[in-house]
Amino acid sequence: MKVLFVCTGNTCRSPMAEGLFNDKAKAFGKDFEAKSAGVFAPEGFPASQEAIEVLKQDYNIDISNHRSKSLRRQDLEEADLILAMSNSHKQSILSKYPEYSNKVFTIKEFVGLEGEVEDPYGMPIEVYRETARELEDLISKIITKISQERMGKTVIALGADHGGYELKEAIKKYLDEKGIAYKDFGTFSTESVDYPDYALKVAEAVASGECSEGILVCGTGIGISIAANKVPGIRAAHAEDVFSAKAAKEHNNANILCLGGRITGPGLAVMMVEEWLNATFQGGRHQRRIDKITEIEKKYSK
Repeated sequence: MKVLFVCTGNTCRSPMAEGLFNDKAKAFGKDFEAKSAGVFAPEGFPASQEAIEVLKQDYNIDISNHRSKSLRRQDLEEADLILAMSNSHKQSILSKYPEYSNKVFTIKEFVGLEGEVEDPYGMPIEVYRETARELEDLISKIITKISQERMGKTVIALGADHGGYELKEAIKKYLDEKGIAYKDFGTFSTESVDYPDYALKVAEAVASGECSEGILVCGTGIGISIAANKVPGIRAAHAEDVFSAKAAKEHNNANILCLGGRITGPGLAVMMVEEWLNATFQGGRHQRRIDKITEIEKKYSK
């Protein structure tokens, strides 16, 4: 999968996105590759010093060898996916190369969000940091979506300890009835095990894009959610009622639902799972809050 990021001058946003994407794809073991270009880029200029410093200091990514390039037809031809930072960039591409309209999106449009990634050029370095954090979150979503589309379907990661085994099996029955694909990471009996082991397996599968979302069950749902939330990029929500399960997706964009096998009965659990799976993240003010959660995560992941 070859992704092309496009901005104006190819010295700020698109080289930052290229560096972040390639680093994250490598970390997840994905055969994805990103390049970048600018719709009005001069040839051969380095990335802005602020962009270089932020990626090096905050992410240990070196883009000091980057040199700007102007967008060419060959770049569009070689790319499987073209992601523009703004709608004006997208329209500039389509006005000249309308034949590539099937693979040109704004970066936020591609992941179902509104708005654009603002240009930090000429702004203080803290603005570049905000841009990098925004791009990192978007790129995580992009890699997940690409991975899901490659699989061609939603795949739910399932996991439980001995206290959640029976409820996990009831949820599996529901998923089978609905034709929803899943991957069961265990446990496979009521023999005593440690819930962090299964939280980690499911959380890593979701974070890497191997699975689209996850469901975890332990005795209360609390311990297993705490463990899952230690994996970067995971938002595991413990819920005990239908309203909370639905809101976990709509407001918190929870990518793992955690339930208590000794608290929640199978009938209610199935209703919660159904509402959570069918709910859609509402974005807007909720995205702003998710972004702040991501900032906290990055602060303590250094």
